[in-house]
Amino acid sequence: MVSTRQRLSKERQKRRLRLLKITLFFFFFLGLFIGFYQLIHQPWFSFGKVDVKGIHVIEKAEVMTNAGLTEPINLFMINRTQVKRNLMQDYRIKDVSTGYDWPNILTINIRERTAGFYIKTAYGGFVQVDFDGYVLKVGRGLKDAVVPYVSGINVGNVYLGDKIEQKEIFNLIQFLSKLDKDLLEEIAEIAVDGQKHVTIRMLTGMLIIIGELDDIENKTENFLTICNEIKTKNINAEYIDLTFSKPYIKVKR
Repeated sequence: MVSTRQRLSKERQKRRLRLLKITLFFFFFLGLFIGFYQLIHQPWFSFGKVDVKGIHVIEKAEVMTNAGLTEPINLFMINRTQVKRNLMQDYRIKDVSTGYDWPNILTINIRERTAGFYIKTAYGGFVQVDFDGYVLKVGRGLKDAVVPYVSGINVGNVYLGDKIEQKEIFNLIQFLSKLDKDLLEEIAEIAVDGQKHVTIRMLTGMLIIIGELDDIENKTENFLTICNEIKTKNINAEYIDLTFSKPYIKVKR
């Protein structure tokens, strides 16, 4: 017959054995976790792909280089904040966001800057400017006609990636940024004369007299309305003068 002392002794042994097993299991799984964590954070551990969206002008290879990424990548070692910070150094990029797609894809969404117009520089070249005033392209001449050309003024000595701070250019940008892509493509030239008066020449040859450059932003609504009216009513105008309280339309005879 087992005495009470012996029974208690056996129970204590069982508790010690159970505690020992729990302790061993804990350290075993802790070791596995640490080992796995160390493994997946090794530079040579490959797990993941990169999907770049929203690019039209910029190449994916440029994005990868500027972001500091090399495929195959290790998603566990990616610092998304640093990736965004690196890419925002590129003057051609307006905004960047990152995320993950199942099962192992790092998605980089890029919003490129959009060309607004060409304008001459003080050193005789031409620059392509976006709607935030950043210089996107520099050349000796106009390479294409995808955006209007601003004549009569220049932007001084600016170069690739510079931001234009001139007030009169800012006024022009504010005006053009409110036009949709289709209407912008119908404009051939924005001419500024010696008195800083603006006249817009459309691709059809029609002239639209806007008025003072300093006041151009206030003419946006009138300009949009008259352009829409000409299109819907098929008006064959020689020129339109928006300097009056009510637009004057000179119809071709």
